Amino acid sequence: MEKWMQLRPAVPGTGFAMEGYFVWCGSVIKENGIYYLFAARWPEEKGFPGGYLTDSEIVLATTDDLAKPFQFEKVLLTKRDGGYWDSAMQHNPFIFKKDDTYILYYIGSPDGGVETRAIGYAWSKSLTDGWQRSDKALALPPDANNPAVVQAEDGSFLLYFRDNLCRMSVARASAFDGPYTVEKFNLFPRGAVEDMYVYKTADGYGMIAEDCNGVYTGLGKGGVHFSSRDGVNWDEDRASQTYDFNLEYTDGTSLLLQRRERPVLFRDGEKLYLISTAKCGGPDQWSGGRTWNMVQEIESIRDAF
Repeated sequence: MEKWMQLRPAVPGTGFAMEGYFVWCGSVIKENGIYYLFAARWPEEKGFPGGYLTDSEIVLATTDDLAKPFQFEKVLLTKRDGGYWDSAMQHNPFIFKKDDTYILYYIGSPDGGVETRAIGYAWSKSLTDGWQRSDKALALPPDANNPAVVQAEDGSFLLYFRDNLCRMSVARASAFDGPYTVEKFNLFPRGAVEDMYVYKTADGYGMIAEDCNGVYTGLGKGGVHFSSRDGVNWDEDRASQTYDFNLEYTDGTSLLLQRRERPVLFRDGEKLYLISTAKCGGPDQWSGGRTWNMVQEIESIRDAF
């Protein structure tokens, strides 16, 4: 299958990793020449992947050059008492800016259970301080997770999420904090899709995501691209592969990843990057190993971004 994107070799040592932690879910924004990465982490002794359910927290890392590694700055969101929707864990960060306010969508759980996962948000006028957390999760179907948001031409907010069967849905609201109304359930009935990133194009919307079972690309957990005219109805017939598990470095070395997930497209001036989470070195695709947020420049894509 012809790929939708062609990637340049990655610079060794770039991205974000933390000794003693599994790192996942990178979301990037740039302000005043600094790149701010919001990521999830949890202690390695809690295990991969299940440890995120009880011990994931959201951290901030920065760099002034994507050709250099991100440096840990601080923990932004962690456990809190009071039986809130996110008291036990915080995961799947997605950073979004509306006017002069930064909104961080993420999932949480009050007790570390799969069935109690939900999507909520935090907001601040500053990327580094003053984050306030919603007291309640957004009113969405049970086990809504993997949030991704894009603002439509009419000013409304489209919130994409998936359930525990990797069925993706989209909800719409007139404000970032809702209330959201589900517009369409199960956007991709042919296959399981998660880890979506949605962006506007000249004639509609584009999406990169994970092809969970390889229905669209032939590669289970590989990357897939979809297009849409309205952000609600997506063309499954024109799906194409975005990335695989082969990682080439600028020094001539290479690595075969076990997993590559949570893809994000990030434009920086004339350059376009793929931000994704990588895993290697475990006994299998499903457990252990080393994880990090990876930055890789995109050489070309098939249509405009």
